[in-house]
Amino acid sequence: MISILSINFACAALAQENIRHVFIRLSLKDALESAQGLNFQVMMANARLEQAIARIAEAQSDLLPHLDGTVSGGRQTTDLRAEGFQFPGFGPHVGPYNNFDARGRVTIDLFDPSAFERFQAAKKGENLSHAQLEKTREDVLALVADLFEDAERKHQTALLYKTLLDRDQMAYEISEDGYDQGTSTLLDSSKYKSDLDQTKYLYAQAKQQADDARLDLEAALQLPLGEVLEFVEDKDFLKLLQNNAAVNFNNASNADMELASSQLASNQADRKTALADFLPKVSGSADYGRLGESPDHGSNTYDVGLSVSVPLWEGGEQQAKLKEVNGQIKEDQFNVLDTAQQEQVNIVKARNAIMEAQDLKRATEQSRQTFQRAMLIALHANEIGAGSSLQVMQAKADLAAAEDQYNEAEASWVMAHIDLLHAEGRLRDLIKQGE
Repeated sequence: MISILSINFACAALAQENIRHVFIRLSLKDALESAQGLNFQVMMANARLEQAIARIAEAQSDLLPHLDGTVSGGRQTTDLRAEGFQFPGFGPHVGPYNNFDARGRVTIDLFDPSAFERFQAAKKGENLSHAQLEKTREDVLALVADLFEDAERKHQTALLYKTLLDRDQMAYEISEDGYDQGTSTLLDSSKYKSDLDQTKYLYAQAKQQADDARLDLEAALQLPLGEVLEFVEDKDFLKLLQNNAAVNFNNASNADMELASSQLASNQADRKTALADFLPKVSGSADYGRLGESPDHGSNTYDVGLSVSVPLWEGGEQQAKLKEVNGQIKEDQFNVLDTAQQEQVNIVKARNAIMEAQDLKRATEQSRQTFQRAMLIALHANEIGAGSSLQVMQAKADLAAAEDQYNEAEASWVMAHIDLLHAEGRLRDLIKQGE
């Protein structure tokens, strides 16, 4: 729910348009917590689970007694010849006469292996729906994490190009002043103008990509579209993410594996149902009611009996159904093996990606520190008159580029940890620990 998010409402009155904007502060932890209950895919998976539970009750009804009552009455005539009777000296027509019948009936299946197996298959169907729900939740969490990191990175890149745009704007203005004063050439001014135009285009492109990524994230979390997002770094949650990924789960079983196993179990239950269709079925029934000309002119009657039905041949439908289910089971068995193998491959790839991202973070951190020192030197030189404002702006642009590289490395590091926990099926556990 949106209330889960850390939302700060900071209303900024724009001087010209006097418009209020809502700034939504959003961290990765906030996004993941919100995604658990808001995403449409999760809602649909919950609805499918409710349907599966209802199917259990539906299948169970075949194992319970059925009660029904009927009341009928009418006036009719009958031709005895239609029943094969002919009495000499009597006409074929009987009636008109009244008839009335009111009775209750109970029927119960005493031996119905097919109904029992359908009930068991329905319970397996509930397990399958549970597995589908868990897979949907895990996949949605991984998707939202990816959307969050993508939106944050594109926002950071747009800020980088804004700094580069400010630098090129300053350089162009200085070149224009120099040309007017005769200290620079028209060629120099044209070159700075070309650089400025190119940076303007790149900034506009980066800003559009950032807006698109933000809209994708807002749609996934069902946030108000078009609002301003302020991305917040939650260091405690990132530490929790790192600690969880450091745990080596040798017996991890992710949502894909659970779903594949549940699908196999469901089809195995369907095979038992198909086999049970070849067995006899025994049912009992009894009724009791009043039969006669009318309720006042009649007598109480009853009927008690058993029936046995044995399927002999239904055009090959049962055999074909059994063959189809056996084929599905074979496919599911291969799918379980393939899913287990893919799970291990994804875990290894994610761990390798974490190590690579960690190395890249260290390298870009050193580069960022170098440009931070260069920025301080440029500021000091400008203060004592040994440097220019353009040199300060260039140092600021270099630092912004170094920070952007570091942010890219950190985003790769975060997603590598997310991918690992997703491959191990532990993303939801991570959210529970962070609550």
